[in-house]
Amino acid sequence: MTNYKTAGDWFIRINGNEHGVPHVHVLFKDGSRVSVAIVERVVLAGGVSPVKRLAAALADIAENEQAYLDEYRRLNP
Repeated sequence: MTNYKTAGDWFIRINGNEHGVPHVHVLFKDGSRVSVAIVERVVLAGGVSPVKRLAAALADIAENEQAYLDEYRRLNP
């Protein structure tokens, strides 16, 4: 598991021994969680309210897509 980035209300974590499409976990300070596909940037599971709280994390995932993919692949060979 790698706690990859922290910003304001949320942080991104990438786990090892995962399955499915490459994704990150976005965890919020209030306990809300979402799993987001790295390339497609769609929510695979979870939820946060209001949804606009997810916008900054999605922008970060878009900006750092390759780094997140590299780390996901390193942890999930």
